[in-house]
Amino acid sequence: MALRHKHLHAYSNLPAIPRGRLITGIIAGVLFAICFYAFLYVCREALRILFFMTENYDVLVLSDSTVSFLNFIFAYIATILGQSLCFTYWFEAPLRRLGKHAPRMRTIVNDQRSMNTYFLSWFSRLVYVFVLGIGSTMGGGIYMIQTFSGYQYVFIPIVIMLFCHSWMNIRRLFNGKSFRWMLVSAVLLSVLSLGLSRINLIDYESINRIILSKNIYYAYRLQLPEAVYTERMNSEARRNVSLWIAEDKNNPADGKPLLFIDHWGRTGTDKREQISLDSLKKCIACWNQNIMEEMLYEPCVIYAHRDIKMSYINKVKKSLAELGVNRIQYAVMPPIREYDDRYYTHLAFPLYTGRYFADTDIWQDLQEELNSAKHVSELHVLENGEILFDDIKIEWNDFGDFIRQLILSTPDYHIKYYISDNSSYADYIFIVSNIVQAISQIRNDYSRVTYQQEYEYLEWEEAGTVRGKYPYRVVEIPTENLALRAKLIMNFEL
Repeated sequence: MALRHKHLHAYSNLPAIPRGRLITGIIAGVLFAICFYAFLYVCREALRILFFMTENYDVLVLSDSTVSFLNFIFAYIATILGQSLCFTYWFEAPLRRLGKHAPRMRTIVNDQRSMNTYFLSWFSRLVYVFVLGIGSTMGGGIYMIQTFSGYQYVFIPIVIMLFCHSWMNIRRLFNGKSFRWMLVSAVLLSVLSLGLSRINLIDYESINRIILSKNIYYAYRLQLPEAVYTERMNSEARRNVSLWIAEDKNNPADGKPLLFIDHWGRTGTDKREQISLDSLKKCIACWNQNIMEEMLYEPCVIYAHRDIKMSYINKVKKSLAELGVNRIQYAVMPPIREYDDRYYTHLAFPLYTGRYFADTDIWQDLQEELNSAKHVSELHVLENGEILFDDIKIEWNDFGDFIRQLILSTPDYHIKYYISDNSSYADYIFIVSNIVQAISQIRNDYSRVTYQQEYEYLEWEEAGTVRGKYPYRVVEIPTENLALRAKLIMNFEL
């Protein structure tokens, strides 16, 4: 049905709005809604990449339902502001033409303008603080958001408040008739927002694919093991080298680990390049020539899949030891986790690789020292998962307490940890981290009694005294070293 000229003149409290101005306002409001929806959509994708992408090429991935919901919310906000633009355009006129309606009309116009300005300012600051607070948590904020999956519903009361505010002063003018117009407005805005939200201006799935293709955790199988003792690992600027050891998702039957490397001293090439184990020593030795000397003594950080066999891990450790890289930080996760596993990728278990891994003479001297020691125990982890300590079976849950009691009762202990090639990397981290945790607790207890403060706050000489009283005396004996010892004995007998 065609609108009659000055059709709103029937309302005594409202001045007449010409048909041309009415239609022009509607067109301007719809165009503004489309443009503002596009602006919010692009801002979301930009913030998702700029603030939430980590150094591991991980990005905030939204589910299809979450994307659709956010699109609808953004579209609804855009249409409400578009409606506000219509009100401002319709009711803004010279005071002489408004007559007795001038004060109320000018109040509506000013209210719509102030609402738009205040809302845009408040909403932009809210989003900025939210994104800055979450995105600045060392790359872990995105995993906190994914844990709290209902965070997006906080936008619902914002939309309701914005819609009601846009009708606040108009209700005073229309009195009881305003509810009917508000209902019609809500229905029209909902339909328009639903249709507008179906428009995906950016192919976010392609963006996710491009970014995540460089993410080792996403492209390959890499789940970190658990450790009861952890510390924060060094930043990338304070590392000798970083290694990733993963399994191929597409070829799990092969079982051959994939090795990736990132070296701080290397320039002009992409990070996390895949290399072979045989070329590891050559790559690091070549790159070490281009870095500062003090960086050579920084730790190596290893990210390894929990199911990797220790035969491969020991080969990596031996290659690093032959280059003089003995300080290693193993990327691990805590046993109790509140957020997504990837939130804890900055935790590490520190351990020093003995020089006997790379030097046969040192290995022989160590064997002589162990043969002359008074208290030497043997630790085995069988293929069936059993822990044997001097042929005594120890339950996994009791291993930490058992080691603690052993060290307290026998401070001059020595443990030979026989590492089978078929044992898993996760089992290895469990064993050594429990031993380090037991030693750390004993050192803290002794430090509090002797020096009245925690071990980590002691001076260098005092800390050295505590370390000397409760040292880490665990000798790792891989299968390769057992074969070497048998060969040395055979040659000696011959």
